[in-house]
Amino acid sequence: MRGLALTTAVLVLATGAQAASTTVVGFDGGDNGGFTGNALFEATGGNPGGAARHVTDLFFNDLRTGGVGEPANADFLGDYSSYNNIEFSFDVKTNMLDDFIGNPIARPVGIMLIDRDIQGPSGPSGVFIETGILGVNFTPDWTTMSATIADPTSTTLPAGWIGFGDEDPGTFEPVLPAGATFASVLAGVDEFRITGAVPGFFFTNAFWDVQVDNIAVTVPEPASLGLLGLCLAGLLRRR
Repeated sequence: MRGLALTTAVLVLATGAQAASTTVVGFDGGDNGGFTGNALFEATGGNPGGAARHVTDLFFNDLRTGGVGEPANADFLGDYSSYNNIEFSFDVKTNMLDDFIGNPIARPVGIMLIDRDIQGPSGPSGVFIETGILGVNFTPDWTTMSATIADPTSTTLPAGWIGFGDEDPGTFEPVLPAGATFASVLAGVDEFRITGAVPGFFFTNAFWDVQVDNIAVTVPEPASLGLLGLCLAGLLRRR
């Protein structure tokens, strides 16, 4: 009976460690879901339901939550340091993206996380990863883009991520300011963005009709539960 109870405990903990919590902002009914930016929030045309629609003359698309004095969706903000394999995702569809003479063009888009606790010469510390390319030749239909953070406690930037808040004095490329790391940003996310504002790049204006829907974050149970389950499993094997 003691062995059976211990086995049951291990199975419960293992199941809990594999569980995940997902928040999805679908803009249904034209609700902004705690986001703002240079988009309209429309009740129809999404994937399905509502969507955020960038439809005007813009330098880049931008949807954000948690900006100073702006709406905030708490499910996308805060301390991620207790979790592994955090996934951010969103759906996107390009109806038009043209230059000033009507030629189709392509633009990058990605996910940006900002921590205002550590400020640099160029502003708050943050990290960005490009998730894909927008354009009628790239995303003419609804396309899901995503980024996964395997280890939010890493002090170094994972491959593909860009840090910003300062710039390298030699190359003038964006870097994290002194005292900031990938881990420090993930431990205190104050602002979350789906944006084409790639750090270190400048863009000319373009004519946009791009839709974004189903902005999501999936957060597994804290890794400590999984470790506890493994410890109990080891104890059971030894006994």
